[in-house]
Amino acid sequence: MKKSFVIIFLTFCVVVSYAQSGRRVEIQARTKAENMHIVPVESEGVVLFSEVDRGKYVFTRYNTDLQQDWSVDCLVNPSLDLTRYVYRNKALYLLFSRYKTPIYQVVKLNVRAGFAAKYEFSSIDRLDIIDFDAIDNNIFMAGKTRNEPVLVRINLLERQTKVLPTAFRARTDLQSIEADSLHGVINAVFVTTKGKDKNVFIKTYSPEGNVLHNVTLTADKEIRYDLLGGKVSNLDSTNQLVIGTFGTQGPVYSRTSTYNYWGMGQGSVFTGTADYSQGLYITKLQEGQEKFTRYYSFTDFKNFFKFMSGRQQEKMAARIEKQKKKGKDLKLQYRLLVHDIIQRNNQYIMIAEAYYPEYRNSNSGFGSPMVGGFGMGGFGIGFGSPWSYGPYSGYRSYPVFDGYVYTHAVIAGFDLQGNLLWDNSFEINDVKTFVLKEKVKVNFDSNDQVTLAYNQGGKLRTKVIRGTEVVEGKESVQLSTEYTGDKIKRSLTDDIEYWYGNHFLAWGYQRIRNDENAQARGRREVFYLEKVDL
Repeated sequence: MKKSFVIIFLTFCVVVSYAQSGRRVEIQARTKAENMHIVPVESEGVVLFSEVDRGKYVFTRYNTDLQQDWSVDCLVNPSLDLTRYVYRNKALYLLFSRYKTPIYQVVKLNVRAGFAAKYEFSSIDRLDIIDFDAIDNNIFMAGKTRNEPVLVRINLLERQTKVLPTAFRARTDLQSIEADSLHGVINAVFVTTKGKDKNVFIKTYSPEGNVLHNVTLTADKEIRYDLLGGKVSNLDSTNQLVIGTFGTQGPVYSRTSTYNYWGMGQGSVFTGTADYSQGLYITKLQEGQEKFTRYYSFTDFKNFFKFMSGRQQEKMAARIEKQKKKGKDLKLQYRLLVHDIIQRNNQYIMIAEAYYPEYRNSNSGFGSPMVGGFGMGGFGIGFGSPWSYGPYSGYRSYPVFDGYVYTHAVIAGFDLQGNLLWDNSFEINDVKTFVLKEKVKVNFDSNDQVTLAYNQGGKLRTKVIRGTEVVEGKESVQLSTEYTGDKIKRSLTDDIEYWYGNHFLAWGYQRIRNDENAQARGRREVFYLEKVDL
């Protein structure tokens, strides 16, 4: 057990209040929109915070009518960077760190009263933070150092740190951690790789950092696939549910082209390996023991491929049927970002978003028009080679990561025995991000209708379903503006989150022009926050 001294600083900041009416808030964009952070806090409203100067953060809470309740200034260690934050049990926790230093700082913001407490401590240096969570005054940092997973528990009041046991004999990646305040546990999900086999390993800890139980999930060899990851939900004090993806690990090739003097030649470049999802598995655990595991291939879903055009769906159905006649399953190559499990009306609901990384070509050259590169008779040779020669210059084409492109979201419901009840899908268009994160948000009403929504280009794309039924097809909802005559010229970093009731919260950065309204004539750049009813 490793302990280190924890220095605690308490900061009670002056609260400044003013009122702002309406369903939209605009803030003049002094910095990049990414520096604005939004945290919906249910009926407490919403907290907006940003770094206005090096080491100086401003927290502002708005109520559910988007009227400002209070504003808090808080100074943090200027040598550290904001790494992660999480909202738990009416408190917002922020972690500040830097890779090559053992110094860490946590800010705990009481969102009701509007005051912040700061805690500074020492722990492992060179820790690449993967995840962060909290239960009351117990903080958990998950990361990797020297290619080994590390989980650290910090008690803010007792001034103690503890490195939790995570030793594995196989190559292991710590996928995520999640605190469950209701049941007083924290679950850590690991993926182990030994030879060609990938398994999921789950460790459950108490808030004090004691191991409650360990579970290893191994795919049934009959399905000929590996378990690629999972999300854990605590049903009660003894039962847990795990939903994740199974599939294969395969090579990734980026399509790229190489050119000679005559503009000929093309090829592809190996960029690494990736996990390709074939379907979903659902496992129930009782006191750390596996009760059942069920597998569902996406080829058996009714609506998984509905994001495709009609012709594409027909071709896919024909390919699937051809393989099934051979007693095989059509091998798929989807990458999925799986959301947390939702429990509702004796159902377990899983949502995941399919995506793929996109690359662009970048060319580098050498030689000159006079010298002619390596010159061989003044004409290009080596078609399809990574280098080409000619009278002007040689070029090498290589792939450069250009963002994650989302294709669609899949949503599925399971009963208490893990049987698949229904599935549906939601096509995602024109969404590309450099940071992989959940884009689609959902809300459930009393009639079991599900509203799915994402924010793109200042417009909300929505779809309403009930099980396999589509209640309302995909629609586009234009967000409002502050003044009559406003025209949105550009919209960036758009996001959305479910808030409360039938209300969502949309935000992002916009460039607006107004040629009509004397009150807002001209151009302005704003960060907007808008309440939307769906």
